[in-house]
Amino acid sequence: MKKILHISISILAIIALLLIVFITYFNRTPDRTIPEGNVIVSPANGEVIHIESVNDQKISFFKNDVENTLNINDMQPPYTVVVIELDLKDIHAQRSPINGTILYQEHMDGEHRNALFSENVEYLARVNEKNVIVFGNDDLRVGAVQVAGIAARRIQSFVEIDDVLSKGDIYGRILLGSQVVLVLPKDTTLKSRVGDVLIDGESIVATY
Repeated sequence: MKKILHISISILAIIALLLIVFITYFNRTPDRTIPEGNVIVSPANGEVIHIESVNDQKISFFKNDVENTLNINDMQPPYTVVVIELDLKDIHAQRSPINGTILYQEHMDGEHRNALFSENVEYLARVNEKNVIVFGNDDLRVGAVQVAGIAARRIQSFVEIDDVLSKGDIYGRILLGSQVVLVLPKDTTLKSRVGDVLIDGESIVATY
């Protein structure tokens, strides 16, 4: 009996240690070298999976084969939309793409269900958890949308409207698999393309 108890305690200790290691690894925020000048840096660490020009106030993008549609307030089209996909090995903290002030923020709750098993995919697309933030300075406005994946349970934002951030400052985090959608003014010059792997705060997505 004592041997079984000892083995059980050892197994629990190993599980607890692995959990601590995973959480520490997942929540890591390594130092970044933030480029200076009139550049827009990636808000997220991940792969560019889609780029699209949008001439409407409303933007659409896909997450897990579900179409997400939303308005970007405090910005005027046309836009360039850059979708960045994160997986478990990527850094899950998000960084400000420019020096600027938080002009707009809106959080949309989600149900975190797999749309592939839903009879109403359009409805699910509207309730997927998202957080929209618009950053602005004297030169331009840039939007960033945090999108929770199926396994995720919460999007974290560390900022409020009127907060002033420097380029590369951490403003939020997404738990587990996720996307970040960068919304750029049309008059910026895109420096990224589909397939690029971006580093949060370091990779230059566009110039202005």
